Amino acid sequence: MLAPGPDHTNNSRSMPKAPTIEKLLQSGSAEWNKLRKSSQVATDHTGATFTQLFSANADLSGLGLVGSEWERCDLSKMNFRDADLSNAYFHGGRLQDCDFRGANLEGCTFEKLKLLRCDFTGAKGLDDLELDDVDMDRVTGLDGEEAPPPPPPPVQGITAFTREQREKMLGQSHGGGNAMEGSNPAHPDDLPPFRPQDPPGSLFFRALKHVGAPPLWVLDVPGLRPLLPQRLPPGSSLETLYREAVKTRLENKKPAADPGAVERAQKALRMSGKEANVAAVYLREVGVLPLFRFAAAKQLKGELRAEVEVDDITGSIDPRTTGALLELRLTHEVVEHVHEARRRMAAAQLYTSLLEAGFNPENNWDEALESSEASMELAQAATGDDRQALLEGFQVFAALPEEARLRRLAYLAESVSNLELLSRLPEGMEPSWLTGPETRECHEREMTYVQSLKAQDIPTKVAALAKAELGVPEGEVPEDSDGDLFVHVRCDVCGKEKLIVQSPDA
Repeated sequence: MLAPGPDHTNNSRSMPKAPTIEKLLQSGSAEWNKLRKSSQVATDHTGATFTQLFSANADLSGLGLVGSEWERCDLSKMNFRDADLSNAYFHGGRLQDCDFRGANLEGCTFEKLKLLRCDFTGAKGLDDLELDDVDMDRVTGLDGEEAPPPPPPPVQGITAFTREQREKMLGQSHGGGNAMEGSNPAHPDDLPPFRPQDPPGSLFFRALKHVGAPPLWVLDVPGLRPLLPQRLPPGSSLETLYREAVKTRLENKKPAADPGAVERAQKALRMSGKEANVAAVYLREVGVLPLFRFAAAKQLKGELRAEVEVDDITGSIDPRTTGALLELRLTHEVVEHVHEARRRMAAAQLYTSLLEAGFNPENNWDEALESSEASMELAQAATGDDRQALLEGFQVFAALPEEARLRRLAYLAESVSNLELLSRLPEGMEPSWLTGPETRECHEREMTYVQSLKAQDIPTKVAALAKAELGVPEGEVPEDSDGDLFVHVRCDVCGKEKLIVQSPDA
């Protein structure tokens, strides 16, 4: 009876095959750099083949990459220093900010690719390096240029993201199942870059093209100069009339004021109704002066406060509300919300640029984040150093329908613009004493604001009015009024003037 032989099956199971460099780089440069630092990967990778690899800041210094092939790879800030790339073949794609100093390039071929800001200083075998249809921009070392300062060490956690992953993501976002089935796959060179440095208006304009016919709400953000809807549905609501007026103006025509709509808008402001925001911006578009400015303050400020208090890092802020506050010059207790609006816009801008490039919360977006100074600035503005909050916000934003995401971005960008303009209005434009209409109305309309004065200005600017209204002798400064603000208003119908005192203790 023969003795049983060795159990090769069990041995093979107990010794799993180590992952290849191709697999490791596809999984992310952070993991690769971590394994390199702990000496857990081999140094000889002769004949390795990389296809459509999107990778940044991987440390490949000193490796044996003899005869390796790099097909349509997009590589950024890769460290090839002192690596052996003899007889390697790079075809298609792009190499940006890569470090080839001291590398062996004997018999190496670069064909049909872009070299941007790469450094070949001190590389060996340059006489045998073959360059065929290579676009070079600010490349150092191939023509004897002086070497620039050494690049920073590899950053842990920068993205390695294959083009197949990006195509899959783009297919899900823009083509539904068709792109996934390969009917119209995106060409690798046509995949959008990661551009967090672009302003929200540019991101919005590019993404709006994928939505199809522009939705009606784009007329709420005229400052972004959006693509316009072909026609608007019939209606007589103030919202419909406002959007029609915006569309007319953006088509370089002059909007006409509807007398009935103007009367309704003035009433909405006087009654501080729910349409006060649309009423104010409608009057602005048709060039009619609002007769009641302060009456709508409580409603508008309450609407803005309610939106700001929502716990959502990309929560929308209606630009018609902020636009109404700007048109009515209601600055008090409003400009304090500028920071929150900027914070939300930074998050929406960052998330939109990530999704445009094909990243999503599940595929190395946080590593891509660190590859761009602009994206790091946006992340800092959005959540500071709280990466968990940034991730959770991205998950919520990415789960929204595409049009809803664009609406948030556009509304926030327009609202930030309105609030920043509000913050630059002169001091005293709307003092905190403004409660009740009785001190500000004459001839059934609001008196016009003229100026705000301090006590020392009274004798030289409004001496007679101060005597008539407050009993202050002409030529004298009001007593015990160093901290008071004197607000001068006038009736546009009869010319009557008032001087109202606001005390800091009031």
